Amino acid sequence: MIKIIDKDFRKLNQFKEFCKLDSFGTRIYSHYLTYGIELNFADFWVQFCDDTITCAICRLDCDFVVCACEKSDFEELSAFLNFQNFATLTFDDNFSDIVNVEYKKSSKGDILKYSGKCDKIYDYSFVTPDNKKYHDLLLSCESEDFFVPDYQSFLSDVVRRQTRGLCTVYGIEVEGVLVSCAMTVSYTDFSVILGAVATHPLHRKRGYAGFVVSTLANKFFDYGKVYIYTTIAKNTLFYKSLGFEICGSWRKLYGG
Repeated sequence: MIKIIDKDFRKLNQFKEFCKLDSFGTRIYSHYLTYGIELNFADFWVQFCDDTITCAICRLDCDFVVCACEKSDFEELSAFLNFQNFATLTFDDNFSDIVNVEYKKSSKGDILKYSGKCDKIYDYSFVTPDNKKYHDLLLSCESEDFFVPDYQSFLSDVVRRQTRGLCTVYGIEVEGVLVSCAMTVSYTDFSVILGAVATHPLHRKRGYAGFVVSTLANKFFDYGKVYIYTTIAKNTLFYKSLGFEICGSWRKLYGG
């Protein structure tokens, strides 16, 4: 049975424990902490089997994330998702053959987890950058593999997470210019996901991205799991050089 999480839901602790399963659960629970259940563009559901949660689902606008497991009822889950008119649907690629939904195209990439094994030494200091500078930096790196939302969408999301203590941003400035940055794009008290990693094209190959990512990863390593997603092989190799190890892969379906 799939049930929406509303004000009468009485198993939030079980929901949180289930979301510790993997990085998809981290994304879902981070969205829950950020947006709650009172906003019309955010919804959260869980699937029960014998009173035990076997799947978690979240929606932000028309973008869905699924955290599933071997015990999930994929027939019910697929039927539910086919009725949602999703724009994107992201889930563990291990389940791509049994999540049966209609879609137009798909993409996939690696999920990496920080092992704490980085012996590189960097001689930089970091700053907490202005959000507009950060967005401008992201735009300088936009490509087919690196989509940047418009500034108002970016700002409203980051500010909401920052005011709730759910976002940490590190950057490097050179002569007052922001040249590299990274942030926690998902943040819970058991794991984080790093992302929005960008270095200005004119300032690459100087170790800036390695510094900000390693600093963030080390900050949260003792606190819980630290994940990062990649879309292309060269990025996977880069993060592996910083002490990350591949722990899975993600699949994104595009509907609409």
